Amino acid sequence: MDGKIRHVEARGASSASARRNLQQKLVDRKTPRDGLVNSRDQIKKLAGVFLVELEGSDKASRTKDKYVYCVNKYILPALGEVRVGEATSGVIDRFIRRLVEDVGPSTARSCGAILSWMFKVALRHDAVTRNPVIGISIPRGKKAKPKALDVEQYQDLRAKVIEWEQEPALGRPRTQELHEVSDFLIATGVRPGELFALRWDDLDIAANPPTVFINATVIRMRNGGVSIQDHPKSQHGIRHLTIPAFLVEQLLVRRERQLESGAPNPLNLVFPSSTGTPIDPNNVGKLWRKVADQAGYEWVTLKTFRKATATRIARTMGPEAAAYQAGHSKISMTQEHYIEEIHEALDTRSVTEAFMPKNAAPKIDQQALQPNRAELHMQYKMDI
Repeated sequence: MDGKIRHVEARGASSASARRNLQQKLVDRKTPRDGLVNSRDQIKKLAGVFLVELEGSDKASRTKDKYVYCVNKYILPALGEVRVGEATSGVIDRFIRRLVEDVGPSTARSCGAILSWMFKVALRHDAVTRNPVIGISIPRGKKAKPKALDVEQYQDLRAKVIEWEQEPALGRPRTQELHEVSDFLIATGVRPGELFALRWDDLDIAANPPTVFINATVIRMRNGGVSIQDHPKSQHGIRHLTIPAFLVEQLLVRRERQLESGAPNPLNLVFPSSTGTPIDPNNVGKLWRKVADQAGYEWVTLKTFRKATATRIARTMGPEAAAYQAGHSKISMTQEHYIEEIHEALDTRSVTEAFMPKNAAPKIDQQALQPNRAELHMQYKMDI
């Protein structure tokens, strides 16, 4: 490290042994003695250094929890005893491909990102000369095309949810708020965690138009509990959204109902739990899947409401407005994962009529040529 040339000696039982020991000494001298890890350390030691750096980073709490879980669940059992200097690209590649087969591409990609970060730490401590993760290809899982609820489907689903809420149940009474949760989600397109972190102070119902300020989300902690994170999933998630009139009326009734009940609500939440604490979105999601399956809408999750909102806004106001509503940084993300493809032909005749030849025949009554849609639909059903 100081630039001076030094003689290095090593001894052994034979000339070949002494030569091997000398070569190993030279390898070890490549790593400064004040480094936290060197090439002969095992990956489990590198993982410890990485976890300390991870804890002090600005990553979201959910990301930190996910990375810690992946390190303990997958990386350490498979690679923990491997020396840092022996972790070649081939070793990492075989590990990643086994993960793809066993648990899927999503977890494999997370582990790949963690290992890349870990070996960047090793590079900084001169434990390796290159990052062995660079160049490894991790396949992506097949993503289904987004499917959104239309207005008629939502009204039918909502009626069935209310019917489920009003059915008599043994033991603890059923929640009466599931349809209100779904109304708010589909009317605003917010994430469930953002909804359950919403405070009454974030609402400006008296404004014209009435708005809601999305600035926080509910996250799950390592101890199994939940807490409110003081920012959404990303910086683009901080946004003001308008509220439709029917939702304003629901919120006014809800506010009045909360005040009359006298239930604890120290955080002034719009949707608190029965004890006044933040609601766990995972628990609501589990309950929703049960109700949706019973209603015949097993493909509908809480995330489907965001897709319905984004799709409807995109078709009327454009994908840019849909991306802002959803809190996305990239319009391409909204288009790929949230906006359902249009399966019907767009009526563009008012635009393409401009190309009509000058000496064209008299205009044809297009309405007269169009068959009765109801009759066609009935004939189609009869044919089936």
